Amino acid sequence: MRAGVVGATLLALGGCVGQQSRGPSGIEIPPNPFANEKRAAHCEVSPVQTDATGRMSVSMTVSAGDGGTCPFSISKGGGGSYVSFGVVPPPENGRAFLYNYDNRTYVEYTPAADYKGTDGFTVELIPAHAQPRRQLQVRVQVEPAVVAAAPAPSEEPGKKMAESTEKKTPQAVHHATSRTVHHAVSRHAPAAKTK
Repeated sequence: MRAGVVGATLLALGGCVGQQSRGPSGIEIPPNPFANEKRAAHCEVSPVQTDATGRMSVSMTVSAGDGGTCPFSISKGGGGSYVSFGVVPPPENGRAFLYNYDNRTYVEYTPAADYKGTDGFTVELIPAHAQPRRQLQVRVQVEPAVVAAAPAPSEEPGKKMAESTEKKTPQAVHHATSRTVHHAVSRHAPAAKTK
């Protein structure tokens, strides 16, 4: 019975491996468990800046109200993800979420529902055990969701449609009137021949 359980487990793992992708070095990479999260309609993140003290910062602009996240990734000097991280202090008007995937550390921010304005948080990153922590300050600007500027063009087709309807209406009435007149004339003509 144990052999059957082991065989079934290997078969199940084999199915998972088939769905994985391979990295540049040929190592199989499991799928990103957070790849299907809803993304904000607008998410713009600046490149990471580092000041003279080694403190890092980024600026983020994200749209409000759609419940989507604004993600970006960061790697430690020389490449690779950070072994540990935390958020101190957390954002006041949203949620920050961090995880490691494919040798990078990902930071996601989701603004609170109906919030518009500035927000921010600081991420503490630990490159390796016994190495000093690094700090990444994230400055956030939450802007109202941009509504498509299509009202002006959509009004013009509406106007054109109204204009074309107005043009067709008199023609249709005129055409119906001419048919009525034509039928009236043809009815009277045979009556005149009969007398």
